[in-house]
Amino acid sequence: MKPFTRRKFGKLAGAAATTIIGRGLWPGPALGRTTGKPKPKAVIIGGGASGATAARRLAEDFQGIDVTLIEANRQYTACFFASRYLGGIRTLADITHGYGNLAANHAVTVINAAATAIDGDKKAVILGNRTRIEYDRLIVAPGIDMKFDLIDGYDEKTTDLFPHAYKADTQISILKRQLEAMDDGGVFAISSPSRPYRCPPAPYERAAMAAFYLKKHKPRSKIQILDSKNEFPMSEVMNEVWGKLYPGMIEWIPAEFGGKIKAVDVKGKTLISSEERFTADVLNIIPDQHAGRIAQVSGLAGKNGWCPIHASTFESRLVPGIHVVGDAIDPGDMSKSAFSANSQARACAAAVGAALTGSKAVESPLTNTCFFMVAEDHGLKLGGTYKATPAGLTGLTGYLSQVGENVGTRKQTARDGDAWYAAVTKEMFS
Repeated sequence: MKPFTRRKFGKLAGAAATTIIGRGLWPGPALGRTTGKPKPKAVIIGGGASGATAARRLAEDFQGIDVTLIEANRQYTACFFASRYLGGIRTLADITHGYGNLAANHAVTVINAAATAIDGDKKAVILGNRTRIEYDRLIVAPGIDMKFDLIDGYDEKTTDLFPHAYKADTQISILKRQLEAMDDGGVFAISSPSRPYRCPPAPYERAAMAAFYLKKHKPRSKIQILDSKNEFPMSEVMNEVWGKLYPGMIEWIPAEFGGKIKAVDVKGKTLISSEERFTADVLNIIPDQHAGRIAQVSGLAGKNGWCPIHASTFESRLVPGIHVVGDAIDPGDMSKSAFSANSQARACAAAVGAALTGSKAVESPLTNTCFFMVAEDHGLKLGGTYKATPAGLTGLTGYLSQVGENVGTRKQTARDGDAWYAAVTKEMFS
């Protein structure tokens, strides 16, 4: 007899304001559990590259676990491919995804609501309407939030005028509209944050893809990168690309020459450092970052703003029974990226699934490759392999695109990036 699935739709008791997209129940005995006993409950907060992956892997690899994903947004805009949309080589639809298939096809309960608190003692997640979601093990994938207090005059309200476009939300659309509305000969300014931050090459990829658009449509325009650092990832390769593809269009201003922004003059569209004032037509301000709000209020984040974890299981060093993955963690040598988050989620799901079912955890490799575009069919990459050690996620090998690579190599890198994006979003959302 072939196995079958049945889906159960409904509402959590007392959660009238909370929408459940779908819940699938798998028949038959639970892996590593005695038939007839209640399924252990795994709850995941955050539906990005780490959270959605962890939910998928737990539901698919451990069918004896009840899996719930809590995500505030009904749709996910993939910020890790957003620069391609900004440059015009991807559409908004290409980088926008929903959670319906994850719920319907993989027995995952998806709750579209914001998690506002965690009761670690009683093992419950509290939603905005005070509904409590109980768990046996919790995975938190909160992503990042911005340190608005470090730039005078810049706060959450100001982001509609000067978007950071650095989260999975609608801000990348605002930034694209501003870029399209800019006059030919205008200035597009990017304020790049201090380390650590999400996806180290991303501000420089964004500059290249903005230049790709401007070269076609507004060729007299300029781009300024106002940097909080005196160096940036793959600077030699990026400078080669900028000089070859966008000569005279992109200017990088490091911290030592006034690039670190201290304040913004909203009316004057001016960024202010300790030494200089920079007026631009479009301001893309990317502030310094720390772990997302739920990590801050629940005691998962340390003094440095990031979440310390035991690297072998991703269990919090501060709150037992809670695991943290993705950009919010203090990752050791591993970069904060969607690729890293996906890799961490697989390893974390294996550890959590084993703990809940009494089975042996299967070791999952920890890898990262940051694919980024600098023109159509012109890709670069930066990555490495890692190992869980008592010190954290320790680097083993590293690789990156080199100065002087031929057109064929760069084109293949772009294709590899597209293939990875297709694969990872399929795992997250299909």
